[in-house]
Amino acid sequence: MAAPRAFLWDSCVLYRWLDENGTEYVEHIEKFLQEAGAGQVDLYISTITLAEIRPSKMGKTGLTPLQVLDGVSQTFIQVSPSPYIMSLAGYLRDQSFRLVNVPEDQAFPRPLGLGDAIHLATAVALREEIGVQNLVLHSFDEGKTKDGNTGKKNVGILNFERWCRDCSGDEEIQRVISTPRKKPHHPTLPLPRIKSGGTAES
Repeated sequence: MAAPRAFLWDSCVLYRWLDENGTEYVEHIEKFLQEAGAGQVDLYISTITLAEIRPSKMGKTGLTPLQVLDGVSQTFIQVSPSPYIMSLAGYLRDQSFRLVNVPEDQAFPRPLGLGDAIHLATAVALREEIGVQNLVLHSFDEGKTKDGNTGKKNVGILNFERWCRDCSGDEEIQRVISTPRKKPHHPTLPLPRIKSGGTAES
């Protein structure tokens, strides 16, 4: 099977590259950017990233997110949320998400964040509506951090299927589950070192 040549980046991947304190996977991210600039891979990014990455968090660049994207406009293929994407995102957020493989009294619900729902719906749309069949959604989101607005942990992008206890049979949910989702590990580079108490998964 040919290696994937198309990738959709969650906002956290771009943020990792821009963060002056970022270290893990930065070399991998830069490798993908180099290949995209050379036309060897296609990098897609949702325009909601402009709202998710605040200017005050731009770190080493001193630029706004829009200025950064304009500066690398030949690298990214920007995707604006269509009515289909927004409708699907709303549908996904309306589902009940609870952890699988735990006792019923431990299966507490989690919400699916708006931005995450749009990224997931964008990936589905690129694959099924636009025909980018070899697409992989790159993210670091495993649902480990609390949402800045709600103070609660959300359903993660990478482990989405683990929270589909009540909705795994839903057709739209299955479209998301069947969409490849991985950390941005470039196959020519070694995985980052495993931190104490954590893992560096691809």
